[in-house]
Order: sequence, then C-alpha cells, then structure tokens
Amino acid sequence: MNKIYADNSATTKVRDEVVEAMLNVLKEDFGNPSSIHQFGRTAKSYLEESRGNIASLINAKEEQIFFTSGGTESINTVIFGISKMMDEGSFKNKDRHIITTKIEHPAVKESLEHLEKKGWKVAWLNVDKEGFINFDELKSKISPRTTFVSIIHANNEIGTIQNLKKISEICNENNVLFHTDAVQSFGKIPIDVNNLNIDFMSMSGHKIYGPKGTGAIYIKSKDRLSPILIGGGQENKIRPGTENMAGIVGFATAAKLLKSELLPNAQKLRKFQIELMERFSELQHIMLTGPALVKVKENTPHEKFVHRTPGHVSLCCRNLEGESLVLQADLKGIAISSGSACSSRQSINDTSTIRPSHVLLACGIPENFARGSLRITLGKDDSEDEIYYISETIKNITENAKKKIAALK
Repeated sequence: MNKIYADNSATTKVRDEVVEAMLNVLKEDFGNPSSIHQFGRTAKSYLEESRGNIASLINAKEEQIFFTSGGTESINTVIFGISKMMDEGSFKNKDRHIITTKIEHPAVKESLEHLEKKGWKVAWLNVDKEGFINFDELKSKISPRTTFVSIIHANNEIGTIQNLKKISEICNENNVLFHTDAVQSFGKIPIDVNNLNIDFMSMSGHKIYGPKGTGAIYIKSKDRLSPILIGGGQENKIRPGTENMAGIVGFATAAKLLKSELLPNAQKLRKFQIELMERFSELQHIMLTGPALVKVKENTPHEKFVHRTPGHVSLCCRNLEGESLVLQADLKGIAISSGSACSSRQSINDTSTIRPSHVLLACGIPENFARGSLRITLGKDDSEDEIYYISETIKNITENAKKKIAALK
C-alpha cells in the first residue's frame, strides 16, 4: 500500500537539496561563525548568505532577519520582548494593552494568556464563519495607548489568510506595533514586508521543506525589541547562543528553492484544493470550514488567491470523532490530521475532557460538527491520482462511520 502524506501544515518532507546542503555543513564546513579563523569565516559567510536568502523571499533587508529555533521561539521572542520593553519603561504613553484574535495558534494564544495573568489587558477579536476579523472591531479596540497587535496571517486549522495590509494601516495610524505569525504563509504565498509595512513576522523552516528546529523573525527595527535571552552577541544580541548552522543553511536553502517555485506550486495546489472541496461539498454530513473558494480559470493571476492557503482543505463531519477518522484514514495509507480539534485533555486516556478546537468554535461551528474536524494539507509533490484517492477514502470512512452509529441506535 502506497503512503500518501497530506499533513503538510504539521510538517513537510525535507528536500534532497536541503539535506545535501546540511550534510556539507555538518561534515565539512562545520566552523563556529563567531570564530575568526578560516573555519569560522566560512561558517560566517554561510550564515550571512542564508540571512540573505530568507530576506530575499519577503523583500526584507539582510540585517532585519534573525534566526531562532522555530516558529514558537520567534513568536515568544516578539511577545515577551515587547512586554520586557514595557517593563523597562521603553514605551512612552503606552499601556499594557494587546489586541489579538480568537483563532491564534497556541504559541500566540498561550503566551498572551500568560501575560493576562501578569496584569496585561488582552482584547480578543471575534471572527466571522470563515475566520476573518472585522476591521471595524479592530478599530474600536485599538487606541494610541495600545502597545501592540498580534494577528495570525494564515490560520493553521482553517487556512484563512487575513488582510495584513489593512491591519497594518490601522496599526500605523495609531502608532501601534504589529506582529504577525506567518508560519503557515511564509514560502506558500507572496509576502512583501515593505508593502505590508509590518513590524515583526515569525517564520519556520520545517513548513517549507526545510529542517525542524529552525526559524526566523523579521524585525523592522531592532530598537523595538528587548532580547529575552542573555549570554552572547549572536544574532545582534536578539537571539544569543551559537547558531545552528546546519539547520540555518537547510532552512535558507529551502527558501531559496521556493522563491522560483512559489507561483507554480500555488497554482497546482489551488487546482487540487478546489477539486477536493467540490467533492466534499456534495456530502450532506460534511461541512467545509474556512474561506470558500471560487473556481477560476487556470491562468488567473496568483493575486486572486488571497483568502485561503494553497492546498489547505478543512472540513467537519457531523456527530463523528475527528481523531477516530484520522486513524481510519491512516489504516488506508493517508496521513491527515484532526486540525488540532482535540487540544485539551487532562490525560491521554481521558476522552471525557476532549474539547473541540477553539478556532472552530470561534467561527461558530456547532460542537457536534467541530468534534469531527479534519484537515487535509497538500504538498508540492502530491498527484492527481492521490487527490482522487483521498477524496474517495474520506467519503467512504465517514459514510461507514455514520452507518455504524445509526445501526447502534
């Protein structure tokens, strides 16, 4: 039985070119970039070349890219770095007030909940049924005394892509810092940080066919952030500690390769995405979640695809359990996820405390649907035959599950 991997929002397969580049650093050019001898100078050149590759993909300057261990560290560095600046008295005429959304990744959500316990005021923006924020609500919550806004770019569960340009305009009008979690959008859709005029952006390597344990932050201006780690001058003191050179080179190699592939990859994944969504929309017991897709001509400019991550399909099955469906799909050779639907349980054996996804509930999805959530996220190597097999398999296992439940009543 062939195995089909359709969980690319969780992680991606490392490319052969990336492995080759990493092996060279591990085996040959293994120096510490802080050393001044030949090995160190070679490593330093790799480090700065990698910084340039990341910057090039988002139209940033090399000195605005800072490497981390991944998306979570990048997010924490921004959120707690800003809060540290507030504690140090660096912000004038600002309050401990933050604005975010109800559909953030746990790396943002739990960090801000931690600050709430420390006395910060957090405004949690509502979203509509497709996961979009309301700009009027943002305007009503924001004030000149708000410290910063953090809003996810592409949602990991439902694929919704927010309008960062509009959000940044509102923030800039009020002199408020703006951070976006771009872990799920970086390398998948065009991002121009200058055009978007954002202050901070978090990125991850293993979502773009690079290695795990690598990430980066785009920081528009270094003086707007205090480091949360102390102990060295690496990464201009924003992230001290000896750099993971093999990981950084792998991450940057993946980014460099994607620069020329981004548009054709997106067009291919859009086509497969629409096929799956059209097939699932015909099933009465299934509810598609996230933004709707309109079928478009093959040569439609990429800019038309601005509302949903390419290749991302999310759905909910009425009165079924998502994790059970994931396991059944796995038995059929398909790797998908439940879309983080069961993110709160006290123990692995305690199914009574399973809670539906906070993202789906925020979108108004009924609990009897939200518990049966599935997320299918396609990658650049998926084929037409695999798309057909995925749709038929999901259709069969959900229909069979419904029949078994009906027979027990």
